[in-house]
Amino acid sequence: MTDHHEVNAVQPFGHSTDGHQSAGHQFIAVPTLTRRAFTALGSVMAGAVATVALGTVRLRTAVAEHVTGAPTAERPPPEENTRFFSQEETTLAFRNHGMQAELLDRPITPLGAHYLLIHFDIPDLQKQDYALAVGGRVRTPLEVGLDELKSRPSTTQVVTMECAGTGRSTMSPRAIYVPWKYEAIGTYEWVGTPLRPLLEEAGLLDDAVEILFTGWDTGVDLGVEHAFERSLTVEEALRDGVMLAWEANGQPLLPQHGFPLRLVVPSWYGMTSVKWLRAITVLNEPFTGIQQSKVYRYQQTKDDPGEPVTLKRVHSVMKPPGIPDLLTRQRFVAPGRHAIQGMAWSGYGSGAIERVEVSTDDGTSWRDADLAGSAGSFAWTPWSADWEVSEPGEYVLACRATDAAGNVQPLDPNAVWSRQGMGGNGVQRVKVTVQDGVGVAGSTVPSSVRVAVADAEIPATPAADAPTPVS
Repeated sequence: MTDHHEVNAVQPFGHSTDGHQSAGHQFIAVPTLTRRAFTALGSVMAGAVATVALGTVRLRTAVAEHVTGAPTAERPPPEENTRFFSQEETTLAFRNHGMQAELLDRPITPLGAHYLLIHFDIPDLQKQDYALAVGGRVRTPLEVGLDELKSRPSTTQVVTMECAGTGRSTMSPRAIYVPWKYEAIGTYEWVGTPLRPLLEEAGLLDDAVEILFTGWDTGVDLGVEHAFERSLTVEEALRDGVMLAWEANGQPLLPQHGFPLRLVVPSWYGMTSVKWLRAITVLNEPFTGIQQSKVYRYQQTKDDPGEPVTLKRVHSVMKPPGIPDLLTRQRFVAPGRHAIQGMAWSGYGSGAIERVEVSTDDGTSWRDADLAGSAGSFAWTPWSADWEVSEPGEYVLACRATDAAGNVQPLDPNAVWSRQGMGGNGVQRVKVTVQDGVGVAGSTVPSSVRVAVADAEIPATPAADAPTPVS
C-alpha cells in the first residue's frame, strides 16, 4: 500500500559524493535502510543508528520523508511508520487542534475547546456587509443579509461534530494529513435558522438534484485552486436538523468556527458543515469538485474512486482517569474506586446509542456501562462505570459503543482502514498505571512531590514550613 523508498545516508560533511575521504574528517559508514527495515528496528534501535553518526552524518531522508515540502498534485502515499511525523503534519496539528479529553464529562464543550479544522485560511468577514446568495435552479434567487436571517424563525440544537479524519493516526499505514487520533470532536449548542424554509422560499425547480454550499475560504489542494465547497442531495439538505448557524454556546461564532454564518449538518462528519458560508447553489447534476469527488472518500487504493464519506460512524471516547504523564499522556491513579466516564455517538438511524461496554483488561473482558440522557437528539450520550482496583500495576482501559442501528465499534482500527484515513472508529485504549500515593501533589500547598517513575530525581527545594493541607 505504500512506496518503500530507501532511506540512505548522505556523505559526512567533508566527504565527496564518490566516497573519497576529504582531509580532516573520519568516514563513518551508516547502513542503508529501507523504510520497512527502519520501522522494524523500532524507534530505540533506529535512533541508535542515527546517533552513531551524530555531528558527521545526516540522513538524506528524515523519518517521515513522505512530504516533499512543496505543493503537489496528489497526496503522499500512506506512511507505514506510525510513530514518526513530518514537519508539515506537525504544523497542521498545531493549527488544527483537537478537544481536550479531560472535558469529556461535560455535555456541552466549552468555547475554544471544540476541535478545529481549517482547510485554507480564515476569511476576514464583517457582519454588517455580509449577505448569503441563494441561486441556481430556483424560481426566486435570494440575497439574504445576516440580520434578515436572524429575523427568521430560529432553532437551537445541541450537535456533536466530528472530523471525518478521526482516528487517522490509529490506522497503519497512516494517511498523510492532520494526524488525528480520538480528539477531533466537540459538542456545541448552535443557534440559527432551519435550511429547509429558505430553500422552499427560493423554490427548487423540478430538475434540482443537489444543493451546493460554497465557503469564502479558498486555497490549493491536489494542485487545484478552489473554494471549499461541498454538496448534499436535495433529500439530505431538506432533512430536519440541517441549519444555518450564527451562534454557538450563546456567543457569535468564533472566526475559526465560521463567523458570521455556517452550515450545520448534524448526522454527517464535519466537512459537510461548510463554514464562512458564501452561497447556496441548487444544481441539476451532481457536484464533482475537489472536496467532493477527490477528497473525503473511503479509498482502498490510489486509483480507487472510493465511496463518499457521509454519516458519522458509531464511536465512543473516554475521559482519561487520574493524572497524566506530561509527554506520553499515560495516566496514573491510586488504588481504589474510580469513575470511568465518557461520551458515545452515531450519525446512523436515529443516532441513539444502545450500549457502551467498558474493559479494564485491554479487551479481554467487557461489562456494560450506565447510559445517561443526552442534551439533544443530535448530541452525544454520556456513559459511566465504576472501576475498583486494588493491585498496583499496568492496566489498559477501553470503551466500545453500539448504536440503535446495530453498528458496533471494531476492536481493530484497521478494520475500517482507508487510504485517506477517514472515518476511523476503532476502540480507544487508555494506558493506566496504578500506584500507591498518586494524587499527593494536589493535596498540599506548596505541592508535595513523589517519585512516580523509577530513577527520577526530586530536585532540592528550599526549607519551608510544613505544607498546608488543601481540602
